[in-house]
Parts: sequence; structure tokens; C-alpha cells
Amino acid sequence: MVFSIFCLSGIVPVKAQTGVNSPYSRYGLGMLSDQSTGITKAMGGIGVGFRYPNTLNLKNPASYSTVDTLTFMADLGFALQNGNFNENGVSVNARNGYINHLAMQFRILPKVGMTVGFMPFSNVGYGFSKTSPVRRDEDGEITTTITNSGSGSVRQFMGGLGWRPTRWLSVGANASYLSGDINHYITNTYSSSEVQSREKAYYAEMSAFKFDFGAQGTLSFGENGLVLGVTYSPAQKLECNTYVTDAHSVKDTTVIDDAFSLPEMLSAGFSYKWNHGMIGADVSYQAWSKASFFGEKTGNDRISAAVGYMYRPDEMNRNLLKRTAYQVGFNFAQPYFNVGNQKGPMQFGVSAGFSVPINTSYNSMSYLHVSGEFVRVQPTVKGMISENYIRINVGITFMERWFMKLMVD
Repeated sequence: MVFSIFCLSGIVPVKAQTGVNSPYSRYGLGMLSDQSTGITKAMGGIGVGFRYPNTLNLKNPASYSTVDTLTFMADLGFALQNGNFNENGVSVNARNGYINHLAMQFRILPKVGMTVGFMPFSNVGYGFSKTSPVRRDEDGEITTTITNSGSGSVRQFMGGLGWRPTRWLSVGANASYLSGDINHYITNTYSSSEVQSREKAYYAEMSAFKFDFGAQGTLSFGENGLVLGVTYSPAQKLECNTYVTDAHSVKDTTVIDDAFSLPEMLSAGFSYKWNHGMIGADVSYQAWSKASFFGEKTGNDRISAAVGYMYRPDEMNRNLLKRTAYQVGFNFAQPYFNVGNQKGPMQFGVSAGFSVPINTSYNSMSYLHVSGEFVRVQPTVKGMISENYIRINVGITFMERWFMKLMVD
């Protein structure tokens, strides 16, 4: 039943306001957002062990302590993508754009950096339908059309501190407020006006405070350096107003208690930097099998991993091409939700990009980050849709010396 409604024949596209057009976003909390920024987005999305001076990294709050005393940073990222959806040789495309993140970082005390920002946590956006014959009578064939559609998002507003108590250790914490709504609709209509249509709707409004903790240890080997990082997020229930209703029976409304929750999450990573390059990797475990979706535990524990490499020929060279940083990366993620009684699709991605420094005035500098990404959403069983995404990520980092004291003769 679940696989049959995934058929692409007669698909009805929906213009999603969240930048998502995937039928898989009807499961769980939707499509989870990647929280990497700027440079790290082109490096496969690493970040747990990534530590680079005056570079905004939202994946480990311990990295906030890298911002220097004089600098204020603002970072904006957005993406344009084309998605291709294919099943049994039938293919459709969808194009959209969306904001990845908006964040600011600055130092508030010696060895203490602060970051505030906004980013999506998950997105829902899809619309598809299937028409099937029901019976044939003297007036002709009667058909039924089942239409599935959904929309919504969970948004994350966060603030965090990173503190470096010693030369080799940094710790940090984020406090985030999650807020959003998710709506799913299943409509059954008939070609005969004598048969009444039916609609079933799932509504959820949710909010919660989410906390993330991180640490990074730094080891120096002359001009080279190794960074080891870990992050931890405890499980958290979401405060929800959630109910399921039938459009033709007001009495048939079910209120769901404890409808949604977030799982415990643990990540580890490293980066190793030498004169002109850096390599890093992350691995993450998320216990989604213990999380609730509309009151049911239908998730899978998820393991994801990423590997990235960056090369910068000469940061101090006057030649722009030599000052530019070049990145490549790879990542994969297991599904965190089930489709019927089967696991959802695997996800694989490769990326490449560059970061160009741009001097704007005597006390400020900007970086333009551009990367291309190919993502393959691969079904684990036959009869499910495969998805391919080509995505262009653009990020801008503004850096200004806000706290400089000028000397006047």
C-alpha cells in the first residue's frame, strides 16, 4: 500500500516554501537539514573536529572560542537546487531555493566567544497522487484518486558560548528554541459525484528547548595541528498540539499526547592541519528508534559520516587564486525513518567548492563561499522512489574589526 502511493504516474507537484519537494518528507520530522556553513559545507559537512581561526562553525560550540578579540562576524548561506525523482523509468524535476543559515559570532570575554543564529532543523514539502480504477458500470468506469500533500518546517533559533580554559582544551554549549508546524493531508476523490470524497489530515504544532554540548582538544606538532572534537545532545520531548481529523466527521478527531520527541545524539570528529592544507572527518550516531512521530516509535537509529579536505596555496600571497581555499568532501547517512515496514532510503553526497577572500576596507574582510553538491537518495528496497539533487551553495562571511582602539597623535 505504502509503495503503491509512491508511484510517480500522475504526480502532482507542489511548490514547497521550505525548499523541499521530496515525498520522503512525509515521514518523521521531514528532511533533516545539514547545519554546516561556508567552508565546511564544501568539505562534506564536517564540523565536530573543525577548528579554524575566525571561521564560523555551528556543528560544535567549542569552536566559538576561535574568534579573536577584535572581530565581529556575520555569516549567511543559501542554496539553489534541482531535484530529479525517478521510479520505474518515470521521471520528474523540481527546482527551488532556500536559506541555509544566518549567524553572527563575536567575543564577549577573554577566551570566550558567542554565536547567535537561525537555521531550519527539518522541512516538509511534497505533493503526489495516483489514480486507479474502482469499478465499471453502465455509465462507464469509476476511478479514485488518492492525493498526498504536506508542508511545514521546524525552525531553530540558537545561541551558544565557546570557552577556551587552556591552550589545548575548548568547551562550549548551545541553547536552541525549536518551533514549527507540520501538516499532512490524504484526500480520496472519485470520478463519480455520487461517491463522497474523504480527507484525512494530520496537524502538529510543536516547540521545545534543545541543548547541545561540545568539546575540542588541540595538539600542536610544530606548525601542524590536530584537533579532536565531540558533541552530545540529550533526548528531548517536543511540546505539541497534535491531532488527526477526518474532514467529514468533526467527532472523528484524535488528540495525540507526547506526539514528537528528539533523540539522543553523539558525534565525534577530527581535523589535521598543516602548512597549506587540512583534512577532517566526522561520525554521528542518533537514536531515532526511541523518538516519537505522531505518537508512534517508527524511527531507525541513524549513523552518518563525512570526510573533507581543504587546500590553500598561500594565505598571504597577493595573487587571489593562491589566497583562495579549495575544498572537496564526501558524506553518507542512513535513514532515520521507515517507509511502511521497510527502512527509508540511504543518502550519499559529494561536494567541491572554493572560498575567496575579498578585502572591502581597511578594517573589514569578506569571504565568498561557493560550492557544488551532488546528492543521491538511494532506496533500500525495490518499489521506492530514487532522488538525485544538484545543489549550488553560496555563503558570505562578513568580518569587521569592531573593537579596535585607534591611536591618534
